[in-house]
Amino acid sequence: MISLEEAVRKLQARVRPLGVEEVSVLRSFGRILREDVRSPLAIPPFARSAMDGFAVQAADITGASRQTPVTLEVLEDIPAGRIGQYRLRKGTAARIMTGAALPGGADTVVMVEDTEPAPDGVRIGRAIARGSHVVSAGEDIRKGERALAAGTLIGPAEMGMIAATGRSKVKVSIRPQVRVVSTGSEILRPGGPLRPGHIYDTNGYSLTGLAAGRGAEARFLGIAPDRKGALERKIARARDAHLLILSGGVSVGDHDLVQDILLQAGIEQLFHRVSIKPGMPTFAGMHGKRFVLGLPGHPVSCMITFLLFAGLLIDTMLGKKAVGLRRGQATLSVPLCLKPRRRKFLRGILRESAGRLMVEPYPAQQSSVLKSMVVSGVLIDVPEGVTELKASTLVDILYLWPGGFNQRVQSSRSGRDGLTP
Repeated sequence: MISLEEAVRKLQARVRPLGVEEVSVLRSFGRILREDVRSPLAIPPFARSAMDGFAVQAADITGASRQTPVTLEVLEDIPAGRIGQYRLRKGTAARIMTGAALPGGADTVVMVEDTEPAPDGVRIGRAIARGSHVVSAGEDIRKGERALAAGTLIGPAEMGMIAATGRSKVKVSIRPQVRVVSTGSEILRPGGPLRPGHIYDTNGYSLTGLAAGRGAEARFLGIAPDRKGALERKIARARDAHLLILSGGVSVGDHDLVQDILLQAGIEQLFHRVSIKPGMPTFAGMHGKRFVLGLPGHPVSCMITFLLFAGLLIDTMLGKKAVGLRRGQATLSVPLCLKPRRRKFLRGILRESAGRLMVEPYPAQQSSVLKSMVVSGVLIDVPEGVTELKASTLVDILYLWPGGFNQRVQSSRSGRDGLTP
């Protein structure tokens, strides 16, 4: 067995970001930016009104009040999208709409609610500070400034920012092609009757979802029974993949065929068996530039080893700025007694109590309890050799779901018994 750190180093030494493609900004959601986006213009490109009202010179309305209003001559109306024809001089104003460019000489906008019509112009009954209700040129982004950095995950705000620079296309990472195969003669596809001695496949679905959620193009190739020919045919169908993931059949039983078949197919073994629990019988290999992972069959072990290893590979292929699971710390809410063998990753439930982030291990830590992954938001990282942790110990945690997906924190102040997102 090798340590988790050594296994990670072996993968990091071989994985590289994939190529780049240009896509429409409208199709860039969820993609990884592969270029710095610098704005060729100030955003906004001109000073504009933040309100419907009147553009004025602040000096003209100093001391204005409802009792002593100031009357200004209105030179013109300026709707959004039109440039004013007149420059304001002392004692003048221009009616202006939200988003319209300020006319020359104006430095302030008075809301329409603070005005009333006058026979010879507009009457203003309130003094406001210079620059009020004005969006300055370059207030958001200066000309030439970097608006977004390469490696950024593009969400709705990022799409809007790219568009604001005037671009309709952007360079993003090519999505890794991930293929998923479940193995085991006892596995059945959901949708049909459950036969005696069989179980429905869960790993194919959770792994496909995990890979898609990470940003890959994921496809489930189905179930391979524990027969050499069946496994070989599934592996052959994944020749176009950057990453092939198989679940089950990687241990040392008589029917665990995955490792032998992969080696016979010319896969270079990077490691097999990592000193972690759950997930010890994990296989990693390469064929050319293609990665192959053989993950344990128990649902929890399968998901955790995906997050530790496949997630790192996909993140790196996509050129993400941060790869792998995000780390943090929380205070252990209960004492723990542990066996010293192997590094452990315990599913944990986060709670907020008196301003502190508390973590409690899920009651059932067996690798077959998939519900623990539904309920838990983090993994508690317990170093190898640790046999006891006292309550109130500060422990390292790994957030299971990047970007906040399914991260649940129960608040002691919420008054609820259930978990709250």
